[in-house]
Amino acid sequence: MNISVDKLPKSEVKVTVELSLEETTKLLEKAAAEVSKMVKVPGFRPGTAPLEVLKKHVKEGAIEGHMLDIAIPETYTKAVKDNNLEVVSRPKVKVTSDVPLTYEATVAIYPDVKVSGYDKIKVKIEEEKVSDKDVDAVLDDLQKRHAKYSIVDRVAQKGDRVEIDFEGFDDGGAPLENTQSKHHPVILGDGNMVPGFEDNLEGMKKGEDKEFEVKFPKDYFHKPFQNKKVKFKVHVHEVEEIKLPELNPEFIKQIAGEEKPLEEVKKDIFANLEREREHALKTRREDEYLNKLADLTKVDIPQSLLDEELDGMMEEFQASLEQRGLTLAQYLEQAKKTAEEVRDMRKKEAEKRLKLRFGLQQVFKQEEIDATEEDLNKEIEQIMNLYPDVERSKVETEYKEGSYLRRRLENKVKMEKLFARYLTK
Repeated sequence: MNISVDKLPKSEVKVTVELSLEETTKLLEKAAAEVSKMVKVPGFRPGTAPLEVLKKHVKEGAIEGHMLDIAIPETYTKAVKDNNLEVVSRPKVKVTSDVPLTYEATVAIYPDVKVSGYDKIKVKIEEEKVSDKDVDAVLDDLQKRHAKYSIVDRVAQKGDRVEIDFEGFDDGGAPLENTQSKHHPVILGDGNMVPGFEDNLEGMKKGEDKEFEVKFPKDYFHKPFQNKKVKFKVHVHEVEEIKLPELNPEFIKQIAGEEKPLEEVKKDIFANLEREREHALKTRREDEYLNKLADLTKVDIPQSLLDEELDGMMEEFQASLEQRGLTLAQYLEQAKKTAEEVRDMRKKEAEKRLKLRFGLQQVFKQEEIDATEEDLNKEIEQIMNLYPDVERSKVETEYKEGSYLRRRLENKVKMEKLFARYLTK
């Protein structure tokens, strides 16, 4: 077997594998023996029919196809190992000759990655203190959760809950992603929707439809929608009047699970809010650090790896469409876009994901950050403690050596060590 490796642009290589006639014949005989075990050939026991006889009893090309299934994984693995190739994508295989077998495998290898200045990254996110107003808002929310609703035959007014269908469209009339919902509950005056949206629902009655335009805030969290004008179509299913329970001892026992003074309940809420704010702040700081780390990473991303990432993102997008009852074809028709255009819209995000992935691996290597067996066993034990005893062995199996979940856990442990080292307050 002859193996040659040619370097290609963007951290890719072409691996050419050439088998001799003798090697190819042996593989054909091996494939024939395996196929013959599944095929009845008159006069021969399973697995003993000669190649030429077997060919007359199976579909044309079946044996050759099975030979490729055996030969390519086996020889490709040997080629990668013998040449110390650190591959990071699935190979694209092209068979150039059947007998003797010759094929080319184009694959991405680990690229040259440079990350400088990661140890000087500064993250400044202002901490939000918990106030009495926040505690009151939680109590107000608890009252609303336990509120009683009664359908009313009148126009909606502030304080009412309305159940609506809505969908957003751009200037050209094409539907916009993540601006649709069915039987969506909205409490008028709560301000949970985009400014101006709830105002347009006031005065509507059950069964009514309405179209109106809303301009998203300039600091809206999703950048593509900042300062964007969106036309909404709304249908009202129900208008309901809300009656809130009083903050009396009976209600406090209901929400606290025991009899407590109101002031003690407020202290508990305050403590919970502080823990939540601290966790949210930690997450935001970590996300900001990772965003800056990605920006500092210099890497020539292999095209094949970028294609794989985009494939995965398109699968995620199709799954989100299915949850909304849409197929990709229906979305493309409504949005007046091609699948390629939708895919291209995700290219920058795919590149950023890969840059961060390579950047983190490079930093882990430079900083000699690793996840030890002790680290992983401690994490796995904590995970298993969340499950009943009968499920513990199953969880342990899911995190066995080489598993996807274990690799994710290893990465999590490494990132926590990196944050502890450089992401200080």
